[in-house]
Parts: sequence; C-alpha cells; structure tokens
Amino acid sequence: MNYRYNVSCSETVSKNWTPTAIDCYKLGCTCSKCNLYKIYFADSIFKCKMKETVIELVRKSGKPEEGNL
Repeated sequence: MNYRYNVSCSETVSKNWTPTAIDCYKLGCTCSKCNLYKIYFADSIFKCKMKETVIELVRKSGKPEEGNL
C-alpha cells in the first residue's frame, strides 16, 4: 500500500478495527490529543503511523461500527 507521502502501513494491522485505531479515529487522527503519541512518539525520532492505518481501514472497511464509538 502506498500513500501520497510514501508511508505504508502493515497489511495485518489494516484488516480490522482495533481499540487503538478506534481511539485514533474518534480523535480525528490528531496526534496532539493522543496519550499514546505523547508517551511514545512526542520525543522520538520515530513517527506514529496510526493515521495511515485509520485511513486504510476507512477505505477498506468503512467507518467503525457505532457500538465501538
């Protein structure tokens, strides 16, 4: 899977909505609001790729079910 910015997400991760992906979706993929981003990525050279995963999940599976929101 290729994205506009040459970022790809794992085929396995982008198959099902996980609780983390749903949380990211609910936050509008805004990293500054995400606790996981603040803990793991804010001061890291690594970048969170959850936004790309959420985009791929919406593209493949549609939005998460209302019961999960």
